Amino acid sequence: MIATSTNADTFKLEPKDVYTDENLDWSNSDSRVNKEHDDESQRNIELVSTTVKDWDSYDTVFIGYPIWWGIEPRSIDTFSESLDFTGKTIIPFCTSGSSGIEKSEENLASLIPGAKWKKGRRFEKTVSEEDLKKWIKELDLSLH
Repeated sequence: MIATSTNADTFKLEPKDVYTDENLDWSNSDSRVNKEHDDESQRNIELVSTTVKDWDSYDTVFIGYPIWWGIEPRSIDTFSESLDFTGKTIIPFCTSGSSGIEKSEENLASLIPGAKWKKGRRFEKTVSEEDLKKWIKELDLSLH
């Protein structure tokens, strides 16, 4: 809905080792996401690609993700560390039923030096298109 509302291009992060439903089962202590959470050595998530066509032409980048254990998924970190965001305006947004966005904003800001940051926002999965459009208008962006 954000991409449609801003007439934006999108880039989907795809892990080389795709997450299955079983991998994402946080209630199973042996699941992949739990192992990544508990063991730092398993947190480098290789992506299919981090090459964004015409990257240098973008001034504003929305970065969207779900919250896992109060922070962004590791694939977001891999992406953030692989590109030069210098001078770009970054707007993070996330989905979560209860956790806030603050910790993930701090993490991303430490991984993305040289960017300008707009305050991000957490949305529940039931967010309306009207609420998203209102938030985008409040950001006061000159998107083209």
